[in-house]
Amino acid sequence: MTHTLLLAAVGGTSVSWSPKVAIVMIVCNIIAIAFAKFTVQQPSVGPALPMSPFFGGMGFPALLATTSFGHILGAGAILGLASLGAL
Repeated sequence: MTHTLLLAAVGGTSVSWSPKVAIVMIVCNIIAIAFAKFTVQQPSVGPALPMSPFFGGMGFPALLATTSFGHILGAGAILGLASLGAL
């Protein structure tokens, strides 16, 4: 029963990949990295990244967390824009 309720709650909007979708995801990840650069208390803890200044001086764990957050933002933005008909 729960399975059918979840299926009923999920909209029928699906988005196929396009360059517009990729640009939205990239922009959301850049926004997440910029947000984390100013809010993470210890961004350089853990293993360092090559070309660390390119990623805001973050270590690997901080970059992994921020890009995960960026993908969550991107998925929401893509689904929202698709439901509005903008993508």
